[in-house]
Amino acid sequence: MRSLIACLLVLALAPSARAGAEHLPDDLSFSVVSGQPLAATALRGRPLVIMFWASTCAPCIAEMPDLSALYTELHPKGLELVALAMPYDPPNRVMAAREVLKLPFPVALDVNAKVVRQLGVPPQTPQFLLVDARGRIVAVHSGAWPVAELRAALLPLLADS
Repeated sequence: MRSLIACLLVLALAPSARAGAEHLPDDLSFSVVSGQPLAATALRGRPLVIMFWASTCAPCIAEMPDLSALYTELHPKGLELVALAMPYDPPNRVMAAREVLKLPFPVALDVNAKVVRQLGVPPQTPQFLLVDARGRIVAVHSGAWPVAELRAALLPLLADS
């Protein structure tokens, strides 16, 4: 019930999804579970995938092994990936899922829904933003993103970075 209420609050507070947003905000930052902040501007110069997920989202959990393999393959070529847990996901569950899944990429929390509000992301999961090396949002994807399709979308961005 608390998750449902939190979800409804996020819906009420978040602006509608900004499919037309062109760039990540310069002041965007992630609160990585290790405790370190991660500024989106520090990730510029490389393609970035932001995955909005929840530890209770079965499709999210199911695609984590493929995302981990893709990140391991393409990170040396410049790919960055941040898995941002939705505000309604308790931090202890997020950290436990990160450990169990052995995620090689940064996992971030958004307990105050700051990032969700900044980007206008609806609370359903999974959601993806694909950002080019200049910080321009080039794709928004709702639902599971088959890894072959995600790779095909990433390869031209890696070639340009």
